[in-house]
Amino acid sequence: MPHAAECLPTPARYPRRILLGLALAAATSFKWTSPAAAAGRWWSSLVFGVLENQPFHRVASLPSHERMAREGTLLSRYHAVGHPSGPNYRAMISGETWGRREVVDAFHPSVGSAAATARSATPTYIYHLAGTIARRHNPFVDLHAPVAAERRGFDAFARDLDGRLPRRCLVYVGWDDANDLHNGDFQSADRNLTALLDVLDRSRWFATPDGDGRYPALFICYDEDDGSEDNRVFAAWWGRGVQRGRVSAALHTHYGFCRTITDNLGLPALGRAADEAPIDEVWLG
Repeated sequence: MPHAAECLPTPARYPRRILLGLALAAATSFKWTSPAAAAGRWWSSLVFGVLENQPFHRVASLPSHERMAREGTLLSRYHAVGHPSGPNYRAMISGETWGRREVVDAFHPSVGSAAATARSATPTYIYHLAGTIARRHNPFVDLHAPVAAERRGFDAFARDLDGRLPRRCLVYVGWDDANDLHNGDFQSADRNLTALLDVLDRSRWFATPDGDGRYPALFICYDEDDGSEDNRVFAAWWGRGVQRGRVSAALHTHYGFCRTITDNLGLPALGRAADEAPIDEVWLG
């Protein structure tokens, strides 16, 4: 078996013709914003994951969720943008739902393709922490974004946090349907999120700032509610660069999350994300 570091190729290994093609396709859907509207950079790397199909009030009291709120910033008015799952996931990384199908299985510009083709490229990594992330819950694969590595197992993620992930990257983590509250129980989802918080809390990578003093950050939310709460879902930021114990009452959606990623990376806003503000009230400094 190859060493874990050998499983983490850099974007430079992508064929040049593929990257140029992705850049050209992505450019056709970008909505440029004025320099005055561009926000600063808040984090060095982003780790994010999505849980399934629960309204805010049913999950906010889970111990792992209370921990995120206590040690980070809770977004009390964060909403999904539709139903079913697939469109919500695609909105989070591309600023568009691309229809109502669960899976579109076609290239569309996303934060992954934009970041990989930027002058200062940012690679994307996918980690299946328990089982295999369903295709409808894996928007980078669904939208054919360039992915530097796709790894399986919580242990692989923990090992890669030990100096193998680059300082600047996007990291998408997820679980199969038995572990993300789609089919499983609240206790399993709570244990999974607690394990993720614990491994990040122990990680030197997550605790080390870059040269400008920015830390990696974690974002956790739900894809959609169950139809009972106007698509209001739990969402929170967590990490050393995030304000502790804050509750933000600002209205945000999955499109605003997408806008936050592109603004942080200095990239043009994608699709409908250009019409929403980034989540900029949660950061220290």
